Amino acid sequence: MPAEARKREYKRLWQRVQRKMRNVHINAAGPSTVLNSEADNPRDTMPIWNPGLKNAMTGESNSDSDEMSFVNADISAVTSLQHTMAEDTENMVLDYSSSDMDGEFFQNTANIDMPTENLEEELKRWINEYNIKHNAAEKLLKILRNHGHKHLPSTTKTLLKTDPVESQMVSGVECIKLGVTEQLIMCLNRYPYNYAKDITELEISLNVDGLPLFKSTGKSFWPVLCTVHLKPASTFPLTIALTEAKPKSLDFIKVISDELKMILMNGFAWGETTLNVRLRCITCDAPAKAMLKCIKQFSGYYGCDKCTQKGNWEGRITYQQVHDLTLRNDVSFREQHQPEHHHENAVSPFSNLQIDMIKSFPADYMHQCCLGVMRKMLLLWSQGKSGHRLSPAQLREVNQRLRNLRNDIPHIFARKPRSLEELERWKATEFRQFMLYTGKVVLRGILPETLYSHFMAFSVALCILVSPHLTQTHNVYAHELLTYFVEQGRHIYGKEFLVYNVHSLLHLTADATTYGSLDKCSAFAFESYLHQLKKMVRSGNHVLVQAAKRLQERSQIPIQTSEEKPIQLKHPNNVYIVSPTSCCEVLERTNSGKLLCRVFSHLTSYLYEPCDSMIYGAYVCGPSKMEIVDKTNLQGRAMILEDGHGRKVVFSLLHDLD
Repeated sequence: MPAEARKREYKRLWQRVQRKMRNVHINAAGPSTVLNSEADNPRDTMPIWNPGLKNAMTGESNSDSDEMSFVNADISAVTSLQHTMAEDTENMVLDYSSSDMDGEFFQNTANIDMPTENLEEELKRWINEYNIKHNAAEKLLKILRNHGHKHLPSTTKTLLKTDPVESQMVSGVECIKLGVTEQLIMCLNRYPYNYAKDITELEISLNVDGLPLFKSTGKSFWPVLCTVHLKPASTFPLTIALTEAKPKSLDFIKVISDELKMILMNGFAWGETTLNVRLRCITCDAPAKAMLKCIKQFSGYYGCDKCTQKGNWEGRITYQQVHDLTLRNDVSFREQHQPEHHHENAVSPFSNLQIDMIKSFPADYMHQCCLGVMRKMLLLWSQGKSGHRLSPAQLREVNQRLRNLRNDIPHIFARKPRSLEELERWKATEFRQFMLYTGKVVLRGILPETLYSHFMAFSVALCILVSPHLTQTHNVYAHELLTYFVEQGRHIYGKEFLVYNVHSLLHLTADATTYGSLDKCSAFAFESYLHQLKKMVRSGNHVLVQAAKRLQERSQIPIQTSEEKPIQLKHPNNVYIVSPTSCCEVLERTNSGKLLCRVFSHLTSYLYEPCDSMIYGAYVCGPSKMEIVDKTNLQGRAMILEDGHGRKVVFSLLHDLD
């Protein structure tokens, strides 16, 4: 049948269907119903498809019950059907005498997926979660609209409700000010109301750091990040500055600190309540901390921000004094008792806040311990002087042990162990994993005893300080271990070993004790967010506006509050601590809701130097047996690693798993 004839036949047939449906609507509504031109619109009057529509299409009569079945149905499906049939007319041969017309055609039409009210929200979440480019998302919207989803917008900007954004200049620095109050309210609105309505106080942490954007230019973001410590925690920027180098003016931060001062004093209005805000800490790496506090860099003679010790030059600035340190305090800092420590005529933008300018800037163990001390020792063992460097055969053995552990590392770790051949590409989480867990196993029996004992003092101290429970009970012992580590490091590796990162270990315990553990004041969450922020920039044009728009779009996505985490049943994620002397591998759930487990009930100490390893949760597995365990008896996550001698070693996971 020619295309024009098909169009005419389709139009005639569809008009018949509309008349039939209009009559059904009138009969159902009663004799007083009058259909005007507006009501004749199929979008307003036509009921959803049911088998009676088939009879109307084929000219067959409907029973009263069939006609009345149209009345209470939804109108959206037939509207979608009308669009679909109209768009496909030119490619479809309509043979109404065929049995297909009565059968498969109508069956397929009746099963068309109708638009749901949540489709737009799901698309928003998908675009933001996977960082989908706008042109790709618009192509998808076009496809969906062509297949019946006419209610969807045609552009991604409309879907995501992206508003125009403009940057501003503050003392010669281009920035976008997002606002403290606005961002806090926006953050709270993303949490479920039933969770957020009971909040009376917010605890926040701040971070400032540089974020290079491109390898070909010096453009960098300098965001002021804020984390709200709810469950789960939420991180977002308060302002973002764009510079070609390190910012010379901190006025863009001063604007934020002035607003923050008022909020810390008076709180802010959220709905009908006023929420109090408390600043936990300002976490930065050493260079950014020196910039914010307007003090000398860590590489200067008076670079330590915790004590007044003057550094010694040993090819680099080192801090040789270990005992009897004179500590700084808030008063001595604000009154500049040691002028050599401060920059002349410079005042920190955070000095107007009622905070302790020493304790509120804790040492960050991510930069100073993981990327600092742990990385330094691994470089000494693999590439250092002959007295400390491992032989090629020993390095091969360490690398093989690291590779052998890959299948035993739970998915809760972002990365699996890599060999020392890739040391230059290790991330902070990999150094932390080695420092707290795997290093004890892969180095034992290979690293010389003196070096291994020295490393263990550092490792055990950090195991204590990342655990809130152990920090509370063993913080004095941890400080003794770190003091020993710094002192012995000078004898083993020489005076040049006592650089700023090593020296800062002497102040680490005080910060962990103040905040409860090192993870409470670390930069891991901020560094993770910086990675997300960088991915929001797609090109070199208007980079600030790009980031601000992506942030605006993501702020509409609800935050799912933490639920009870499911019990894992597959290796290597199914290991749990049951008691101080037993652990288990969960194998399956029973019909009664309890757990069938392989229980290791005779755990023994893995190491005795520098202390019994059972203190920090390192055990050797004994015989096992199958038992039924109630899930309430599972006390924490763990992992089982096999050492170089065929023994299974259990490690309690001590660091913050969120």
